[in-house]
Order: sequence, then structure tokens, then C-alpha cells
Amino acid sequence: MTISCTNKPRNIYLSVILIWALLLSLVVYTILEFDLQRAEREFIDDVNIHYQQVNTRTQINESILEGFAAMVSTTQDFDRASIVNYAQLMLKQYPHIFMFEIAEKVPDDQLKTFSEYYRKKIFPEFKVKSFSYETNRQWQPISKAKYHMPIVFMEPLPPASKQVLGLDLSSNHFFKRALDKSERLKRSIASDPFKLIEGDLAYLIHKPILAAEQGNQAYINKSGAQGGFAILVIRADSLLASKNHAFPSITELLYNPAYDYTDNRGHLYKNNATEMSEFESKLFPHLLFRKTITSESQPFVLRIEQQLGWNIVSWGKIASALLIALSTFAVLIIYARLNYQNEMERIATSERLFYRANHDALTGLANRSLFHDRLSHALSQAARQKEMLVVLFLDLKYFKVVNDNFGHSVGDEVIKLAAERLQDCVRSADTVARQGGDEFILVQEKISGQQDVDYIIKKIKTEFEQPFTVNYHLISVGINIGSALYPINGEDVESLVNHADSSMYKDKRAEK
Repeated sequence: MTISCTNKPRNIYLSVILIWALLLSLVVYTILEFDLQRAEREFIDDVNIHYQQVNTRTQINESILEGFAAMVSTTQDFDRASIVNYAQLMLKQYPHIFMFEIAEKVPDDQLKTFSEYYRKKIFPEFKVKSFSYETNRQWQPISKAKYHMPIVFMEPLPPASKQVLGLDLSSNHFFKRALDKSERLKRSIASDPFKLIEGDLAYLIHKPILAAEQGNQAYINKSGAQGGFAILVIRADSLLASKNHAFPSITELLYNPAYDYTDNRGHLYKNNATEMSEFESKLFPHLLFRKTITSESQPFVLRIEQQLGWNIVSWGKIASALLIALSTFAVLIIYARLNYQNEMERIATSERLFYRANHDALTGLANRSLFHDRLSHALSQAARQKEMLVVLFLDLKYFKVVNDNFGHSVGDEVIKLAAERLQDCVRSADTVARQGGDEFILVQEKISGQQDVDYIIKKIKTEFEQPFTVNYHLISVGINIGSALYPINGEDVESLVNHADSSMYKDKRAEK
């Protein structure tokens, strides 16, 4: 019996590596999953803060405009000082508001009288004019129209903004569209985003001021205007605080829903994310928040996107996990090596015990027990294949004389040399066993008949005619051989061995 251990070390080490890799993968996956959940929570918290900020400021805008419009409509003969005080107080309290304005609605036939009134009372250089916001952004003379809506009040009024006084808002289509809608619905309406003459992106939120014949609380002005609009100018970027996001991969967009979110004309504010790699875009999830502001006059849409990437990964935790994993791997390898060594020692011990239990200690040949097993197996195979085999029983001549004359140590050496010579006489597949003392037994399979038996017997006897050299002594021993042919002389182990033994004694007697 031979125990093969060729794949044992490989299997042990592969098992260790597989277990280690699975555990490491599980730990890294857990860390990444936690990081993803944390990033999603931070994203939700972040966008909710920004949404509440925009929502609150649009509601503040509505409230302030309502108060501003109410004050203007009840102020007799355009009490500029009171309106300026109110505007300054609101600007101080709410710095995100860029400017307060008033635009009056003037019929075309009253425009000359209107202009003279404001040049005399307010600003000597006052002139109604238009500005080409949508084309070359240049000051232009006004065109003839049924009504004009020039700006007559601005607070604050820095020197650079004085030229805006007299700007006819109705000369621009996107302003006129929003003003007409506001007048028709009699409520606050926000204009499309536009670029201020000063250069910043802004929008207007305006509310109609009642004319004298339109209500008990009348807007009364000696300029000849027939109503007008209270206006807030809101810088678009003021709706969101200019704070950095938790991650650079956030794209934040506030836009007018009258336009698609991809249309720049509707953009009030946009913060572009740092571009992520294609691999990150495929590997990590994409987060999206989209919600409409609750303001009736400013129903803007806040759209925030974040492409998660490597920047959310807790590299410190992963590095610690790898360090622990490598330490664990080293321990597992040491354990596997020790286990392998113990297993090899156990197998080697088993093989030694098996060998000792089945082989002769002196010659290394199969002992009686192993011989019987092999002969039984050979008989079963011969029976199945209808073949013949022979059992030879061998006994050394004059062995007692060798022991008496030269001692047992020399006798043992002769036994070993005889065993080697017997193995040289037969095929490697044949079984040679020591029965004990100076007796041997041999099994040879797949023979054709008695002629093969006679040949092997003759060959062995010829070989044993040559003396053995032991300690410079030439020692001659002959050999007696008996044979039993299966199935002629027996069909089982015992009958074949007994027949071969009897045949060997016949050989002895014949030589005497």
C-alpha cells in the first residue's frame, strides 16, 4: 500500500489562501458598503440644507415684495424718503436682496410729460430708454408702443447704476411677458434669469401696484403713470450660500422650470462637479435629487447630482484591514505549514508502520501476510481473465552450515543477498516474499504453461550455483524449488502453497 501526498501541500495552501481572500473581500465589501451608505446620508443631508435655504429665501422674497408693494401703493404722491427707508431696512436685514425698484406704466402719449416730471423732480438726466439684453447689450432708443414701463426708483443707487433709471422693461420680450402675466393674475411673478447691466446673473420678482381707479388703496403719482410694479432684483447666486460641498463630485443646478434643465437660458445657479473617470462612473452609484421650490411666484427647481467615486472610500480603514489581513494571512500560512508538517509526519509514520507490518525486516521482501494478499488478488484476476500463474516455494541449501561455520551475521547477509538475486531472476511485477528462516516464496502471473515454470526454475537454480561473497568469504549455497500451477494444482491460496511446499521437499529428496 502506497499513500500519495503530492497534492496535499498545494490543497492546504490553496484552502488557506481562499479562506483568507474570502474574509478580506468580506471586510473590504463591508467597509465600502458602509462608505456608500454614509455618502448617501451626507448627500441627503446636504441637499436638504440647500433646498431649505432656497425655499426660505424665496418665501422671504415674496413676503418683502408684498410689504414693498403695499407700502408703495398707499404712499401719497410717491413718498420717496419713506420708501428708501423701508428698502434700506430690508436690505440690511436680508443682504441676499440685490435691489429694490419701482417701474411705472406710462401710455405712449404721456411719455414726454412723464419724462419731464422725473427730470424736474428726481434726476435731471432722466430719460426713458431700452437695453438690448438679448442681443448686443447696448443702450437703444425706445420704440413706439401702447405702454412703456420705465424704472423710476432704485435702492441702493450706486453711481454705476444711475444709468438704469428710465430703463423701459417692456422693451424686452422676457420682461414684458412676465410683467403682463403679473398684471393679469394680480400677483407676484418671477422673470427669466438675465444678466444685469452690472454683469451679475439675476432675476426680477415683481407685483402690480394698483392705479387710482382700480381700488380703494390707490397708487397716486402726479407723473401721469397708470399703475406700475414693485420690483425686487435678486442676484441668482444669492439663493444658495457659497459653501463648499462635502465632496467635489456634486453638480448643483437651480433653474426656471419654463426651460429644460439642460437649457442655459433657464439656469439661475450652477455649480459643476469635478469630472469623474469613466471607471468610477461605472463602479459607483449616481445620486440625484430634484425638487420644486414651494414658492408660487418663484417655482424654481433645485436639481443636485453626485457621482460617487474613490473620494468617498475610507482608505485608512481599508489600509488597516489590509494590515490585519496580511498579519492574519501570515498566521494562517504558519498554521498551514505546521499542520502540513504534522500531516507529513503522520503519513510517514503510517507508511513506516504499514511497511513494517507487511515486509520482512531483514530483506525488505513482502512477508507472509502481504504475500497472501497479493496471491489472493492474483488468483482473482487470473480467474476473471482465464489465465495461469505459478507459485514457487524455495529453500536455501546448506544454510545451517553457513550459520554454524560463519555465524548468524554472515547468515543474515547471505539471506539478504539471496533475496536480491531472486528479485533479479524474476520480472518487476512478480512477487517475491520471505516465509521465514531460509525459505522464500514467489508468485509469477500470466504464464502460458509448464514450460514457463521449468524455465524460471532453471534460471533461478543456475543463478544460485554462483557463490556469494560475504566478508571476503566465498559462500556457496544451492536452492531447492517446488512449484504449484494454477489452476492445475489448486485454485486457492492454501492449496497452491501446500502443493508448492510439498513439491519443494520432493526436489530436496530427489537431490539426495
